[in-house]
Amino acid sequence: MVRGPAGVSFGSNAFVGVINIVTQKPYHNPGWRFSATTGSRDTSLLAARYAHTSDQFDYRASLSYFNTEGFRGVNDESIARSGRFQGTFQATPETSLDFQLGYAEGPWGRGGSGVSVDPVGTKEASEQYGSIRLTRTTDPGSAWYLQFGFTSGEENDKFSAGLLSDLLGVDPADIGGVIPAQQEQEVIGRTFDYQVNRRDIEFQQLLNGQRYRIAWGLGYRKDMVNSLEIVGQKEWQAMETFRAQGNIEYRLTDQLLLNAGAIYEKNNINPGELSWRLGLNFTPTEGHMFRVSVAESWRQPFLVENFHNIAVRLNGGTVIETVQMAPEPIDAERLRSYELGYIGNWLDERLTAEVKLYRETFEDEIEYVWDPTYPEVVSIFNQGAILDVNGGSTAIEGFETGARWLASDRTRLWLSYAYADADQSSLPMAFRSLYQTSATPRHTASLLMSHDLGRRWQVSAGYYYLDDMVWILWGSETDAYRRLDVRIARQFPLRNADLKLELIGQNLGGDYVEFKQANRFETRTFLRATLQFH
Repeated sequence: MVRGPAGVSFGSNAFVGVINIVTQKPYHNPGWRFSATTGSRDTSLLAARYAHTSDQFDYRASLSYFNTEGFRGVNDESIARSGRFQGTFQATPETSLDFQLGYAEGPWGRGGSGVSVDPVGTKEASEQYGSIRLTRTTDPGSAWYLQFGFTSGEENDKFSAGLLSDLLGVDPADIGGVIPAQQEQEVIGRTFDYQVNRRDIEFQQLLNGQRYRIAWGLGYRKDMVNSLEIVGQKEWQAMETFRAQGNIEYRLTDQLLLNAGAIYEKNNINPGELSWRLGLNFTPTEGHMFRVSVAESWRQPFLVENFHNIAVRLNGGTVIETVQMAPEPIDAERLRSYELGYIGNWLDERLTAEVKLYRETFEDEIEYVWDPTYPEVVSIFNQGAILDVNGGSTAIEGFETGARWLASDRTRLWLSYAYADADQSSLPMAFRSLYQTSATPRHTASLLMSHDLGRRWQVSAGYYYLDDMVWILWGSETDAYRRLDVRIARQFPLRNADLKLELIGQNLGGDYVEFKQANRFETRTFLRATLQFH
């Protein structure tokens, strides 16, 4: 996990940080693997996987079924059925082909508020994705790859919002006086009804020299959305993004390492912007390093932000109430970041500690501004409209620190703490200005522990603290909370397999609220069994 602007390396979507998730290769743990989880809130997860390895071709296929009732009293229950196939073909020692295909579908609770235009109920959702990457190693430490990827998804949301006369509060004969050329009709709502597609192609090359490493690349992405309810159009809307990037790591001396990078992104809707980063690492002695960096990143509005137009519409598309919209084109948000950090190792690298001081300034942030005078035929969901406009700003100063301690061959500890002092400025009537609590928690901390008890018993625990904060617009103010999770596991070797049983407890303490007041997270317990055949 990397905090701070990483747009130079990963594009405008990596505006405030990057989480690098490294999944297992298909050839890890070959053979059949089955797992089953059951527990609180009617939660169940069933999964089956088969992995195979050979001299040239490794692959893994998996199926899963997930079900949960979600938060108590909240319309967020869900069922997900999914499948995935991925593999690696090693054509030659220098050339490999990686690919994956996946699919998921199932009903979700639509989170309805209960009013006629946003009822409690379910929506059907599905997603397909895939990618293929050709990688060729040219020299030791040097390689290039060409990758193509796609994702597509849709949600089918259809419900009866009631008769038009009831929504308007008039007699059926008077409808034409309120909305010309309209008559009594059943209004069909489709709040979350949409289709999305993405196509992405990327080329990147890594060059490795005696004192330098260079990575450069080109990319193209096309995003498409089709949703009358969300963007106000009955046809596909598209945004094409082009990007070029380059990064260099150059060793000035044995103690000084220079890092520099830039990325230029441009799409067919917003002007192009250049993000850049400059950093310097100083290693005075082995095991101790200081680093300083400065960066400027831009977050380009994504497709839906540019066309945002959520409204209550009649079956023919006529708007009778605007809920939320972007009245004019959205500009890119700017982030400037300054960092000073240190990382050190002691006790033969069994103890590692890190600390970072930083200052970040956000400009032209997208604000959600309430306009109670926005003209509309009727106010059912909210009075007036919520407008998406640029104008907010935030300055954050703080520090982060963390430590990893290998206390013994059986015991590991991880500790992290972050302090953030945020100064936020909002437009009049912006939702953020309605709260005294900051959208940035001042204190965040975690303590993780894992211990091998011997005789194939394992225990791990995590303690978390999050300060009070506010989730803007559709969330609410939430109080600070402390949470304790514990996991106990036991492995049983069988003749041709290994069986692992796990007892998992989440939030072993008082209830707390996530995102909004209705989402109350109580103590939950789960039992998981995993059978890995050899």
